[in-house]
Amino acid sequence: MRFGLFTIVLFCLLCPAYSQQLAIGVKGGIRVSDDVSGRSVVSAESKRYIAGPMLDVRLPLRLGVEFDALYRSFGYTSNFSSPFGYSIIRERANSWEFPLIAKYRPAMGLGKPFAGVGYSWRTVHGSRASSGRYLSSQMKYIDFTGSTDLDYSTTHGLVVAAGVDLDSKHICISPEFRYVHWNEPFLDPSGTVDDSYGIRSAQNEFFIMIGISWHEDWQSPPFYLFLWRNKALFIICV
Repeated sequence: MRFGLFTIVLFCLLCPAYSQQLAIGVKGGIRVSDDVSGRSVVSAESKRYIAGPMLDVRLPLRLGVEFDALYRSFGYTSNFSSPFGYSIIRERANSWEFPLIAKYRPAMGLGKPFAGVGYSWRTVHGSRASSGRYLSSQMKYIDFTGSTDLDYSTTHGLVVAAGVDLDSKHICISPEFRYVHWNEPFLDPSGTVDDSYGIRSAQNEFFIMIGISWHEDWQSPPFYLFLWRNKALFIICV
């Protein structure tokens, strides 16, 4: 038993560390697709930019993982009118998206193309202000105003990305094309499915992005697993 335990401990001491590369930076870009639709929309006022911090880890076998925290803003103004009255709705919202992307880099050199696929979740908070006039049952026009704070449901998305890493010694510039498909529109106040009358956020979005990061090589230590069985300690290196 002692010989077996000694062999396991010796294996742990000889277990090599893994060479990895850690990059920390910022990622930003512009949305090149529409994000709000609906027949009653007067003006879509969302900002096209998206930006936030990023963390990228390059693993062996040309694999990698990227995590971003991206901010952008939504907004629109719409109105509806008829002989019985009119209404104006103005909505503003702030969105935080958290994509986690598995990446593969098929080539080496100055320009390292990559492709990635992953998952993103999105949380959105905002407010809606409305005003207008309607014809009451007494055949009199009545003015109204109001505002509401909104917490939208969390939505989830599929992320597909492709781009190239342009590396120097420590700086990496990464232009990228990114597509996101959300499981449902976070914005759908009317509850309609075909957006004939309601206002909906887009489920399919396209972005042109660029990341700028500082990277360093580092050695990850081996992972040790300790097991206690029959008064014996087993140490396993992973």
